[in-house]
Amino acid sequence: MFHPILFTLISFGIWISYYDIKNNKIKNYSILFLILAAFFINIYFTRAFIEMPLASFLNILSGLILAVLIWIAGLWPAADAKLFVVINFLFPVSFYSHNFGYFPGISIFINSACVLFLFLLFHILVKTSFKQKKEAFLSQLKFSFFLRVALMTVAIYSVHALISYFFVIQIDYLIWIAFIFFLFWLLEQKLKIKLTYFFVFLIISTIFISLVFDFTFFTSFLFFRTCILSFVILILFSLIKLSTESRFTDSVEIGKLKEGMIPAEMIAEEGNRFIKKSITFFSFLSVLRQKRRYKALVGFNPDGLEKKDLGKIQDLYRKGLLDFETLKISRTIPLAPILFIGAILTYFFNGSIKF
Repeated sequence: MFHPILFTLISFGIWISYYDIKNNKIKNYSILFLILAAFFINIYFTRAFIEMPLASFLNILSGLILAVLIWIAGLWPAADAKLFVVINFLFPVSFYSHNFGYFPGISIFINSACVLFLFLLFHILVKTSFKQKKEAFLSQLKFSFFLRVALMTVAIYSVHALISYFFVIQIDYLIWIAFIFFLFWLLEQKLKIKLTYFFVFLIISTIFISLVFDFTFFTSFLFFRTCILSFVILILFSLIKLSTESRFTDSVEIGKLKEGMIPAEMIAEEGNRFIKKSITFFSFLSVLRQKRRYKALVGFNPDGLEKKDLGKIQDLYRKGLLDFETLKISRTIPLAPILFIGAILTYFFNGSIKF
């Protein structure tokens, strides 16, 4: 049976993905055509924009906010951010079989992220030796690491427990994530408070409040979730370390740098000279922390080096102010096919998350 959403995903997916793989670009006119197709489908076929205007608007707005935040963090370029927004635009809110609050389209993002993770995992495991895997894992296997993760997890749970108990409100998933990011950013970036100290204070305060008001705080569920999350983050950090050794980056001589290349290292000023530091694209907060700490001259533009960036680097190199001859450049992964595969999976799963 013909379905316009599936037909649109397949046809545009082949067209846009082919061009992205071949030229590492997504043309704006292809995005425009996909927007027009989404408008036509959701007005004349699904009628979601007419019958459910508010829900449709909130879903599209939430997708736009998420895409912009990820772009600001440097985790994908503007073209891929726009593509995700338009794919989310294509799916009517009436399509989703499960309720994800104001942003049911987050299932597209999560399914796409899982596809990307499996691809990266396979690539890293194949391209690295057992010795490299062992060293990467053992380098992260530290008590201080688990302690920080445990404190963060319990602190987030504390915030959720206090809000749920005293305000008895149901917070949408995306709003909850945005609130946590904003709170941590405000404390660390603006108030200059170390998050570790804040976590300890928050946990102790929550324990005291739970005793006074007699509500359960520490449970076996919290304990197991903290242990599982700590192990998952340990694996993720190990994979990030392995990614630098698995051909996802290339060392390029300063004189051979070109526009559009995406640095895997930042160039930061230290004294009267400039040094390079690895960029950890692990989370929005980690990127903000690196930006504030190092005040990088170059390195956080997800759309790659611009002409003015190349000019700055070449000028510093000629003056002998650089302590290095090469810069690590990330090998770009075409995200268009990943996003379309995630969207097609979402289509066949009726909008639910299956990973």
